[in-house]
Amino acid sequence: MIASIQPGDWLRYIGEEYLTTFIGDGGSAIKFAVPMDDGLRSDLFDGLAAIGDQAGYLVVKINAAETKVNMVDEIFFRTAEQIPWHILSRKVIAKLAAESGYSWVDCGDGPLYRHLADENQVDPQMLLLDLKKSIGNKVFKHRNLSKDFRVAMTHLCIAELSGGQDGTTTIKVLTEWLTGRNKAMSAVKPFQIFRKINRATARYFFESLLHWVRLAGYPGVVIVMDAQRVMLARNPHDLGLFYSKAAVLDTYEVLRQFIDAADQLDGCFITVVPDIAFLEDLGRGIRRYEALMFRVFDEIRDKHLVNPMASLVRISATVQKT
Repeated sequence: MIASIQPGDWLRYIGEEYLTTFIGDGGSAIKFAVPMDDGLRSDLFDGLAAIGDQAGYLVVKINAAETKVNMVDEIFFRTAEQIPWHILSRKVIAKLAAESGYSWVDCGDGPLYRHLADENQVDPQMLLLDLKKSIGNKVFKHRNLSKDFRVAMTHLCIAELSGGQDGTTTIKVLTEWLTGRNKAMSAVKPFQIFRKINRATARYFFESLLHWVRLAGYPGVVIVMDAQRVMLARNPHDLGLFYSKAAVLDTYEVLRQFIDAADQLDGCFITVVPDIAFLEDLGRGIRRYEALMFRVFDEIRDKHLVNPMASLVRISATVQKT
């Protein structure tokens, strides 16, 4: 039996060594937590979500039974579905308003710029033009955001600031495009967006999303991926997705790419939770794809102690030693 660690102990290390400092400072990490008992899965999911929430992160949950995790664009879409775009836009506007010397007000109904103008006792049109200029300089020209993403964020911020029916329509169209609910390019071409979000471009959008989250003032994003479904060898013919062997390899390649691009993932902590078959199944497990295996397996490890900060850890209810 290979040494393992209890879920509470591992989660404590993750909170203290990663989420409290390293990830919040702009770092990133991709971890594989393999529960030796299926009964521990909910403890891991709930624990990761709790420590992420407590540390102020946006927590995203992805289930391979519902999301095609072998496709990076589907991972982006599912992440985007759980991002509060409305809140992020307002936080960025509040930051720009403060930099321009305006007091912020958490307004109710009506255009945001009018509430800000009333709060600061200035002409509404003057304030609107001033903040639009700030959005253009700080969002549209933000070089850490891919071109089409920053164009979309610019329009979202202006729509949030201006309000009205046009603003509501703009927010609806752009968020539907970002979340994959409407992939038609004809919907976003009026905003001067011409690039589809697909397997070739989604990684750049994902990296931009992480930068945007931190620009809005969050320390980062915690993603919990339930990958148990990928391990199923036979199609149960239920409502969940089934992964062919080719799709399994694609999944491992997507995860390998995340690991190799870790220095470009600003403030991102990803935990992949498969099951024991991930380690033992020669047909569908990690040994099937050496490019990923060599990146996460410890070539040298203690027979009795677990390195809680290793890329791959085995989780059990009781500490197991060889």
